[in-house]
Amino acid sequence: MTGGMSARWVHNRLVLDARVIITDHWPRPGRPDWCPICQHTWMCEPTRVAYTYLKAVGRGRWIPPHFR
Repeated sequence: MTGGMSARWVHNRLVLDARVIITDHWPRPGRPDWCPICQHTWMCEPTRVAYTYLKAVGRGRWIPPHFR
């Protein structure tokens, strides 16, 4: 453990952070192929990295609830 943080806590925090990245970079209505943060075509690099992490830990295919 590092600084009192358990491996489970770190894992849960990384999953939450990946989901925040995906939510922030999710395309908005009217621009379904454009990242509002990166100003590049979607799926942008931060979203790819976040999804890669979620897939690696068995939590892939996540979509922000308000975009379902």
